[in-house]
Amino acid sequence: MPSDAHSRSLRDLLSALKRGLIDAPEARSSMRGRLERGGPLEAGGLADLLGLNEAAQGDDELQQELLSECQFLEGVPFQPGSCIGGKYEVRKILRGGFGLVYLCRSLAPELYHRGDSLAALKCPLPQHLTDPELCELFVAEAMNSVALTPHPNLVLAYGVEMHNRIPFLLMEHITGGRTLVEEIEKGRTDWRTTLRHGLDMARGLAHAAQEAHLIHGDLKPPNVLITGEGVAKVSDFGLSLSADDASASGLIAGTDGFMAPEMVARRSGRSTAADVYAYGITLLCAVLGRFPEAARPADLCTAAHMPEPLAALLNECLATNPAARPANFQIIASRLESLHASLLGSALPEAAEPDAPLHADALVNAAQTWLNLGQPRKAQAEVEHALRLNPANWKAHQIQCCIHLERRDFDAAYRSAAQARQLAPDEPGPAANLAQAAMGLGRRDDALTWLDQALELACESGRMGELDGPSHLFIELLPAEQALHVLDAIVAAQPGAAITWNNRAILLRRMKQPGEALASADRAIALNAAYAKAWTNRANALIELRRFSEAQTSASTALDLDPCLPGAYCAKATSLAQQDRLPEARAAIRSGLSLLPADPLLQRAAQVFDV
Repeated sequence: MPSDAHSRSLRDLLSALKRGLIDAPEARSSMRGRLERGGPLEAGGLADLLGLNEAAQGDDELQQELLSECQFLEGVPFQPGSCIGGKYEVRKILRGGFGLVYLCRSLAPELYHRGDSLAALKCPLPQHLTDPELCELFVAEAMNSVALTPHPNLVLAYGVEMHNRIPFLLMEHITGGRTLVEEIEKGRTDWRTTLRHGLDMARGLAHAAQEAHLIHGDLKPPNVLITGEGVAKVSDFGLSLSADDASASGLIAGTDGFMAPEMVARRSGRSTAADVYAYGITLLCAVLGRFPEAARPADLCTAAHMPEPLAALLNECLATNPAARPANFQIIASRLESLHASLLGSALPEAAEPDAPLHADALVNAAQTWLNLGQPRKAQAEVEHALRLNPANWKAHQIQCCIHLERRDFDAAYRSAAQARQLAPDEPGPAANLAQAAMGLGRRDDALTWLDQALELACESGRMGELDGPSHLFIELLPAEQALHVLDAIVAAQPGAAITWNNRAILLRRMKQPGEALASADRAIALNAAYAKAWTNRANALIELRRFSEAQTSASTALDLDPCLPGAYCAKATSLAQQDRLPEARAAIRSGLSLLPADPLLQRAAQVFDV
């Protein structure tokens, strides 16, 4: 048996993990489990939700929980104190069933209006990055969240940023926030608070419906955040979809206990009526202080301690027949406004506007988001609107350049990057883009000049991490030893720079150092297990180390992640051929050519393998 001192040290370590490093909420109490109904909570201020009952917990349990938390820390690519993309310093990590939320301090020169530079970045769980369906859910949430204009009762999404080839949804930080679950669990809800929070929620959901025709799809207490001022904000549009999509698909999704009867019976998919039902259950949880355990939850409305008019509205929301429920959240909000005035003697004031950027900046964020999500046409429309509002917005010209680079219109890209450079001469990004556009135009000397300027600006400002994205330029334009020195400086400043680790693997292979190249590719994969090009580089390094079976596995993994990588087909064929499996090697090249018939690398491989 461990000593009492050892037990205390375990508890202290676990407490430190929870308090300062990480928040990984689990459903431990029966009431909390019923409220959550589907696993851990996501997003918002969840600081107190671990809540161990130490007196009832043995040493074995303590050690198991400590092991679980340490394993989670090992699997998270960014740790407290590290930086994401050279732009955000991680303060704390929250874990939910489907995503990680990093609470961060922005290191960018511009501050948020409130002045504390805090933001929340949400990304898929590491193990979900290789699952296309789960990644699509995250992208859907990001797109739906960004489509909404700011509203006081919705958690504001600034946009989607790409770091390590992973999408991050950048959201407002709710200082002092907590979930409605926490409020219920701590006994801080009654019919009065429920009336106020319910009105806030209805206003936010009405805005989402009017603005983007959105159905939330997963309303429940964990997805309602309460600010330090007591304002309710709806969050987590991960299962949301447009009304048109819902009626067409009939998809069944949501959380057990909050799904409407017609969904449970498979007679209907997600709908506004189903959202109204989940909204009613959520408010009834808050009034009762527990999950409404009843075959027909509406029966509890009259028995609950609340005024009859409020009970009548909740009863309507919980009607078995969808047609008997209020038709939309605008109607619910209007009725609750009247009830607030009659029952509490005052009108609920509008909440303060969220910390939203200026209109042109918001359009730039939207343009970057659509570009990151692979929709350049939408990005183009947003950036053109932003430039009409403010032609001197350098970030708009920068994104315009990125759109042109994606389209391989290098002349237009060079002009846009030059505009951004003129407006922001101290920023390394425009200089790096000028280098990339010049390379596309075949102007290697110009590219090297601009790359030198980008490097100088990044060094002077202490922002070497921002050169992660264009780090491939260094291995193309600088002598190998100089390029390695620069790449090492980038990963020293930003250890989580997966793109640089991958490019470093390419460079080290060229320098005939396959062992070091393998280690560098492994670092990139550890940061993003879905990084297909890093798996390809890993395979190439393993081939040079004559570890052919492992190389074949790595190349196959790359192709599972991205079947349009000619280098992966070549690596797979080479590793198979070296194992005396020439027919399979030829089949691999034929598979690549069937998808990429004009690719020059695969055409050369076809000649080598006599395909």
